[in-house]
Amino acid sequence: MRRYSILFIDDEELIRESFLQLVDWEAHQFDVAGTFKNGETAWEYLKNHPVDIIITDINMPFMNGINLLEHIRMEKLKTRVLFLTGYEYFEYAHKAVQLQAFDFLLKPITTEKLLSAVERAAFDIEKEEAAAEAVGKSQELSRSNFINQLLYGKIKKEDIKKEALDAGIPTEVGCYLVMMAAVDVLESQKVLEGEIGESKRQLQMKFLQKKDILAEKTGEHFELYFARNVSTHIQMVLAAQKKDVFTPAFIRMFIDSLLELEKEEMWCRITLAVGRSRRYIEELPESFKRVRHAVDNRHMLKGKGWKVIYASDSVQERKEEIQIVLPTDTFLHHIRMGMTEEVEADIKDIYEPFRHKKYISLESAKMVTTELAITAFKGEASSGDKSVSYLYYLNHIQQLNTLDEMEDDILRFAVSIAEKRKKGGNHKKKIAEQALEYLKRNYNKEDLSLNDIAAFLNISVPYLAVLFKQETKQNFSAHLLEVRMEKAKELLRTTGCTVNEIAEQVGYNSSQYFAVCFKKYTGISPGAYRDQI
Repeated sequence: MRRYSILFIDDEELIRESFLQLVDWEAHQFDVAGTFKNGETAWEYLKNHPVDIIITDINMPFMNGINLLEHIRMEKLKTRVLFLTGYEYFEYAHKAVQLQAFDFLLKPITTEKLLSAVERAAFDIEKEEAAAEAVGKSQELSRSNFINQLLYGKIKKEDIKKEALDAGIPTEVGCYLVMMAAVDVLESQKVLEGEIGESKRQLQMKFLQKKDILAEKTGEHFELYFARNVSTHIQMVLAAQKKDVFTPAFIRMFIDSLLELEKEEMWCRITLAVGRSRRYIEELPESFKRVRHAVDNRHMLKGKGWKVIYASDSVQERKEEIQIVLPTDTFLHHIRMGMTEEVEADIKDIYEPFRHKKYISLESAKMVTTELAITAFKGEASSGDKSVSYLYYLNHIQQLNTLDEMEDDILRFAVSIAEKRKKGGNHKKKIAEQALEYLKRNYNKEDLSLNDIAAFLNISVPYLAVLFKQETKQNFSAHLLEVRMEKAKELLRTTGCTVNEIAEQVGYNSSQYFAVCFKKYTGISPGAYRDQI
């Protein structure tokens, strides 16, 4: 791995200094390009000194982190931007997602988590650079490059046969068929980003095995070529010497054999889109357009398993998207009144029209679901409360890939809030007390998070974040910091433990970061506090 440049931006000098102390960046192949106190000064530097990775606060004077990211995207810089902040407002998170922020990191953060996030950003850069620099050095690579260029219409029609022969693909064959496997990683499956490429290659190998089995079974031999690309989807061209091989029955046999892999590949959901059999290779780009169009509309399909779309049966051309007017006022009233049946009916009425010959893009469907989530949060938040955290649920919504998933998910989420509204304040107070008790028993765990408490109480993280703020008048991070710092003060007063030992006892694996947090909380260092006592 090459060395990567990194930039830190925060308006607090103490935090900027802690960035440099938390990690031995030099030893981990990172060069610190500099630290800046706001986005404006950082942008002046970036104009002439592009860097690989930026870690920045959001809320800063002159130019905040979001504005800086907007500048970076407008200039088409490939910098990975990670936000390290205690601010969790939805408007920040939503804008950051739109601008393709690489990650959100919440203060306080451990050395391991900070280093892990930066290393993931470096790996993402390395992967992109490797894909960009890859050239066709073998016949297989040359074929896959050609298939990609062919399908996406990047080769002139009169040049297709020549370039096909150059890539080792015969042009005088009986028939061709275009297929595409849209691979969506299931949110519930822990698939590391670096493992997805290998998982895709394993899928391609299994597709080839199924092809060989079918050819041996039927006596009809055909070739299967894959397009080379960096997406998770798999584009394929089938070629047979005989012109009548790809009959509907034969295609169905091949599709059925691929669907058998669903039991093995539990980490993803696949939608197989199939074009019509074509006689000439020059016809494939047009066929692929229809296949891609079918894939782009897979979120409209019902069901949660692997699916098949025949491109000839898909929507004809671009559909005009329906105008969406959400009954948010009525929906909010029903949630606040705890009217669960009415909440269910509201959601059904919103999503049902999308299934009756009307169209909504995947991005618009996510925006509808996000808007409903915002309304549901408002139903839970007390009047005038501006501290509701939408970050967790927003990121969750971005991982959903079908209308069914979105409808089911927002239904469970909104109904759960309506039910809790119906139960009233005593129920919320009890949950808050249980959360506080869990925090007090486990504050010494360095990776303690709101997710742990939510899992323990069997409630959603967004709901717990809202409830915790309402009942304690503090967000989780602030309360955890207070508990840890008060315990640290007690240990400094009553024991002879070293600062390193106390840091470990209150949940910090870095004494330097502990000292930074302690000074920010009390105004003096741990050593000075002990000396005063």
